[in-house]
Amino acid sequence: MRILHIDPDDVDNPLSGGGPRRTLEIYRRLSSRHEITVLTPTFEGSTPEKIRDGVRYVRLGRKVGDHGSSHHITFFFALPRAVRRFEYDLLVEDFMPPASITLSPLFTRRPHIASVQWFSAESLSRQYKLPFHLGERYGLRLYRYFVVLTEDMRRRIQQRHPAARCTCVPNGVAEELFGVPIRTGTFALFLGLVDFPIKGVDLLLRALAQIPVEERVPLVLAGHGFQWDHVRALIDALDLTAWVAIVGRVGALERRRLFEQCRFVCVPSREETFGLVILESCAAGKPVVIFDRAPMNEVAPARACERAPAFDVAAYSQAMRRLIRASSAELATRGAAARGWAERFSWDVLARRQESFYEQVVSGGVG
Repeated sequence: MRILHIDPDDVDNPLSGGGPRRTLEIYRRLSSRHEITVLTPTFEGSTPEKIRDGVRYVRLGRKVGDHGSSHHITFFFALPRAVRRFEYDLLVEDFMPPASITLSPLFTRRPHIASVQWFSAESLSRQYKLPFHLGERYGLRLYRYFVVLTEDMRRRIQQRHPAARCTCVPNGVAEELFGVPIRTGTFALFLGLVDFPIKGVDLLLRALAQIPVEERVPLVLAGHGFQWDHVRALIDALDLTAWVAIVGRVGALERRRLFEQCRFVCVPSREETFGLVILESCAAGKPVVIFDRAPMNEVAPARACERAPAFDVAAYSQAMRRLIRASSAELATRGAAARGWAERFSWDVLARRQESFYEQVVSGGVG
């Protein structure tokens, strides 16, 4: 099978998230049986093409002046020509900001699948006062087949598009994280995109500020973001300068070290399409504090993690305090339970499930 995959990100991009990691993990396992081309935007230092683990990556678009979003804007407008130019049996499209859909089905008659890696147009509409959500709402009907990461997303898609045919293939987790020793750490860890509207770092900082000083543990913010001025201003306003360490984006080795040395992980997201950091934390044997909201509560095992009512800062603060007070034995028990949960998310198994769905769509065998 010849597969053409549209991915709005690339693992080599310093600002990439979990989506391109999933693309690579799935396709490196399928590349011996299929011819796979992945279209991604350009980025600083990118080459026009690259072969990675048997998967061909082709970069589209370019940077225009100093415009930070120009890579993605020009990538979007390059897609219609690329969809017509490449030869393929199946087109797979990762949804991308700002409206999720890219309209690629309008430019092909080949079987195509929407891969729902991003579904936050309504948040961007509220943030920028632009109707991105209308493209997401009505553009869904351009697609019939969907790969979703959670059962919650399956329900959301089918509520809006009853004729949709969805298969749920969650994210997997890196094998090396299962080798992280389960130890009692000394700080709380936030890992990922550091922002307020979606990832809820503002809620986390306010929750930390409500913990009495004599009981508080330091918080490490590791990741990239575009709101550092706002983050630092809130840290100052809450008098948390001595309690919050900003380490920025980290590589695989430093990521492993942070997992090993932290006491627990905080994922205060307002919304996610999956919540890969939750699963990674569980594989590393660390309990996670989340808001009890889908799909985060679908990814986090209840017996190992702490849940607070959605966006209740006081309750989230109390959940953090319970893990601060927990004994080493309790944290070890929780860590083992979290790791046992994460063991079911094998990339090998998930790749076979996704491949099977691809084959059914191409053959017309999806009911």
